Amino acid sequence: MDKEARLARLNRRYEREQKARKEAETIAERVTADLYAAGLQLERLNLDLEGANEELQSLNQSLRDFVAVASHDLRAPLTTILGFSSMMSSRWDDIDEKRRREFTGLVHKNAAHLARMVEDLLTVSRIDAGVLETRAKVIEFREAMHEVMEGFQEGAVKVRVECPEHLALFADEDHLQRILTNYVSNALKYGEPPVVVEAEEGPDCVEIRVRDAGMGVPEEFVPRLFGKFSRAEDSATRSHTGTGLGLSIVRGLALANGGDTWYEPNAPKGSCFAVRLPKTAA
Repeated sequence: MDKEARLARLNRRYEREQKARKEAETIAERVTADLYAAGLQLERLNLDLEGANEELQSLNQSLRDFVAVASHDLRAPLTTILGFSSMMSSRWDDIDEKRRREFTGLVHKNAAHLARMVEDLLTVSRIDAGVLETRAKVIEFREAMHEVMEGFQEGAVKVRVECPEHLALFADEDHLQRILTNYVSNALKYGEPPVVVEAEEGPDCVEIRVRDAGMGVPEEFVPRLFGKFSRAEDSATRSHTGTGLGLSIVRGLALANGGDTWYEPNAPKGSCFAVRLPKTAA
């Protein structure tokens, strides 16, 4: 009897130990699962934090770039306007007619330059905020190019346009003209002739390329071409002022019209800036 009682007690102890072991294993599994889930959540939070940090760094860089533009590119024309207008206001009777016209012309030139930079900053702000208004319609490409080239005066003779007759696309007219004006202006300013504007029709889009035979864009700068405040620091660009927003605006306008932009080297040398825009409404 004692032997049977001892055996029963051992069995009950064994069962309790087995039960306790199973409960411990269950708890361990639950804790492990909770720790694994917490680890995944922490990993996601770290990724979100890294993304937020990258975005914050990008915003900080944009702010630094804007301050640099404001401190130099905006200040320079303002200084000229204030200086010459102050001099003319205080010494008008002492300045001959020829000098008055010269000074007034300088004030107007710098005011126009300042107005363009302010408009660029406002356009970028509207693009970034997603509130850019787009009034798309069917546009005949040759007519649009004709209007663009009228603004270049003597520079227009250096530009050749190649496209099929009656080629049309679907875009906001002002946005298209601004895109083309920027591309052609850059080709005339930084490139070398011949400057050629090509347009060809695809299945559902029109691709436009502006080519020149200059030095091209440095390979290391290409990834930043369409970024805000981006300007290559070389001998071809250092002599020209600007906010570095032109190509960023071009891309924003193209995207707003259902298209895109890109750069490719020209053959045998030079640059080729391209834009793709839809032929019809989406």
